[in-house]
Amino acid sequence: MKCSLLLCGTLLVSLTGCQSLPSNRFVEPVQAIPQNLEQISEYGAKFASEYKGAVKETCTKYTQLYQQGDWRAGWIMALQVTETKLKHCLNSKEAIHILTTLETQKKITPELLWLTQIHLSWLNELELQAKKASQIKRAINRKQVQINELKKENQDLVEKLEALKAIETSINQ
Repeated sequence: MKCSLLLCGTLLVSLTGCQSLPSNRFVEPVQAIPQNLEQISEYGAKFASEYKGAVKETCTKYTQLYQQGDWRAGWIMALQVTETKLKHCLNSKEAIHILTTLETQKKITPELLWLTQIHLSWLNELELQAKKASQIKRAINRKQVQINELKKENQDLVEKLEALKAIETSINQ
């Protein structure tokens, strides 16, 4: 009897070992794009098409929409600042302010937060590069002023040397 019980137990363990157990890995199901992402995408496409036709009017319209409480208008204009080939509705400082405000007020949906943070880092880097460029321009301007002063000083010295040569020539005659 003990043998048959042992044999049944071994057989049960063997058969259980051959069965495939559910995987511990979680496979995330493919999800449809959330509706708010579709809406913001459509909103951005609308902004882009209006912007192509009338830059100033579109900027004015979306600035007013943002001031009236439509966070998407400010968000779209702020993201547009990193576009390199276009004029912008906002400068980078204004865009940083808007994105930071929207982020702290938690108006940006979680699906868009990562994109906002990427643009904030780009805008901060853009600001840093603009500061460096401004410093370099000021340094170039200072050097240009020094060069002009040295050229004038050099011209004065050349004139004085010519005058001395003229005096020496008249004395030697």
